[in-house]
Amino acid sequence: MQSLLQVAVVGLLAVIFASLVRKSSKELAIVLTLAACAVIGIILLQLAEPLLSFLKKLRHISGLDEALMQPLLKTIGIGLLTQISANVCADAGEGAIAKLIEVCGGIMALYVSIPLLEAVLEMMEVLGGGG
Repeated sequence: MQSLLQVAVVGLLAVIFASLVRKSSKELAIVLTLAACAVIGIILLQLAEPLLSFLKKLRHISGLDEALMQPLLKTIGIGLLTQISANVCADAGEGAIAKLIEVCGGIMALYVSIPLLEAVLEMMEVLGGGG
């Protein structure tokens, strides 16, 4: 709860200051937005350790191979980074770059999922009797 409050305060202050500064210096407003994203990212990283610990425990209990869990975690990271980057670009008025970042993020998510998709395909072949 404390982290959410910190994120909300940093976010709201950044929006207020960026709105005030944007009239005189659009570039400075973008830098302020990026700085706020970095601070919020640092706050969120503090939550990553307990979450990763839980996911390791879940993987251990479920018996999932780590090679199958890694693509899921990478895809989550790619999705978050893609969304944040594209939103910052869109806020800066660079819609085309934002869309390309989104396309690249989608392709990268599929790319890192290949090992997981191959494992699913192998299971389907075994269960289906194919080979």
